[in-house]
Amino acid sequence: MADQIEWVALSVFIFFFALVTVMGFFAARWKSGPVSEHLDEWGLGGRQFGTWITWFLVGGDFYTAYTVIAVPALVYAVGAYGFFALPYTIIVYPFVFAVMPMLWKQAHANGHVTAADVVQGNYNSRGLELAVAVTGMVATMPYIALQLIGMGVVIKAMGLTGELPIVAAFIILALYTYSSGLRAPALIAFVKDIIQGHHDLYRGAGGGRGGAGQARRLWRGVFGGQ
Repeated sequence: MADQIEWVALSVFIFFFALVTVMGFFAARWKSGPVSEHLDEWGLGGRQFGTWITWFLVGGDFYTAYTVIAVPALVYAVGAYGFFALPYTIIVYPFVFAVMPMLWKQAHANGHVTAADVVQGNYNSRGLELAVAVTGMVATMPYIALQLIGMGVVIKAMGLTGELPIVAAFIILALYTYSSGLRAPALIAFVKDIIQGHHDLYRGAGGGRGGAGQARRLWRGVFGGQ
């Protein structure tokens, strides 16, 4: 196994994984109020994020392993089914810019934390509130599954085998998210966005030619040459 490990890639991965893990647990003390004092503190960062932090956070949420690894891998593995991401993106951006500012104003004015809280505040219906909450959780499951696929692709590309590395990574992520709430992904988003921006500038400037061929070899290795 050792002769198959990409040691340079693994070293870079371990460095950044350790960095974001430390940042994730430190985030509980960043711009805090006590994280456990109120759900606002855990779920909304105490409503203290300004424009720049929110911009980095949204960018880190949109352009993740799901976007740059899992969806291309899904297209390679199963074909056109994976293109759901394109119409989804076309629909979601206008929706976000048209609807979310109004939703934010109402939530801010009434102290709501989740979309289900907004529904309860508007319609005073526990059944509708529960339906919105459950729909949100269920709809998130495929996204999380594709994130895990993306993590698996990266781990296999470094020459690691088995499920233990991805399980360990997921547990650590879950622990610092539980500990720090929204502050953890917000702080880590700075690292993710800087790396992503560097990658985009490098590729846009013509760096790393031959990447498409490398990607095809990666998908063949992961999906057994399908």
